Amino acid sequence: MSNLIEQHGKAGRVKTFLDEKDIQGGDIVQESIRAKLLECDEFVVLLSRYSIDRQWVLIEVGAAWVLNKRIIAITDKITPEEMPEITRPYKALDLNEFDRYLEEVVARSGRN
Repeated sequence: MSNLIEQHGKAGRVKTFLDEKDIQGGDIVQESIRAKLLECDEFVVLLSRYSIDRQWVLIEVGAAWVLNKRIIAITDKITPEEMPEITRPYKALDLNEFDRYLEEVVARSGRN
């Protein structure tokens, strides 16, 4: 997802942060994530059966909420009722609609 967002958002200078690719050995994971959350304009979270109950996913979503960031929940094979409570107020997109999100983020990046 991160690569697709950057590829589509190149003209709008959209950059992403993904812990697996952007945190180096020896970095403090929590501090790296906190710094990027402070810098970001929006927070994208993939909600799947695997991630919906993960403590760090919920912590990161909560931090984005506290920082008043735009939160985009991309869902994969879960119903709205299964989404974590904190993500329910936000319009979620199904993973099959990811192209729609790409169009939206490119349009928003052109406004900034």
